[in-house]
Amino acid sequence: MAKWYELNQATTHTRYPVVDDQKRVVGIVTSKDVIGKSPDTLIDKVMTKTPKTVFKQTSLAYAAHMMIWEAIELVPVVGQNHQLIGLISRQDVLKALQHVQRQPQVGETIDDIATSGLSMQQDGSSITYKTKITPQMTNSLGTLSNGVFVSFVTEVSSRLITQMKKGDLVAENISVYFIRPVQIESIVEIVPKILEIGRKSVKIDIELYHEKDIVGKAVLIGQLIERY
Repeated sequence: MAKWYELNQATTHTRYPVVDDQKRVVGIVTSKDVIGKSPDTLIDKVMTKTPKTVFKQTSLAYAAHMMIWEAIELVPVVGQNHQLIGLISRQDVLKALQHVQRQPQVGETIDDIATSGLSMQQDGSSITYKTKITPQMTNSLGTLSNGVFVSFVTEVSSRLITQMKKGDLVAENISVYFIRPVQIESIVEIVPKILEIGRKSVKIDIELYHEKDIVGKAVLIGQLIERY
């Protein structure tokens, strides 16, 4: 354990992979593992054994999903024979995803079209988003599609969390309770409200209004990722 304290003092890092004589990953040790333990204690006695790992060929999306779903902060990258070749952290993944999102795309996606026109209005602690329903947002019947409504829910929730300086939001589950027909050219208001919020999770209620009538309702449950 004394080696962990030495490395922590030199680098301020708190999480380290543990390897064997062949540099194969056999565990992960963090500050939570060493608290209250004697410096003479062997790392093997406190580390998390058989940790989650990824390969160089693993997609960024898969790594991000795994880290969020498993609440993992650090993942070893391994090569043949499970030998350690690198590490990725939540910070690495978040930065990489943000970089990808900033890259120019070939044409706009439905999400881009749906969220680009959102404007925010704040009245005290209440935040409302407004947008106009365009033909691209509608289904075959000419009314607001469920998919676009879900895009609204995800985007306004993310903006609300950013506005509150709570980090970044990753949606885990969205429950749409109802959505009533909304015609093209209608101006709608989207009102997000925090139902529950903790250090790592949040539950948000989202209501969609048209001319003061509620026309849609959903609840989003997500994880919060701190910005570094």
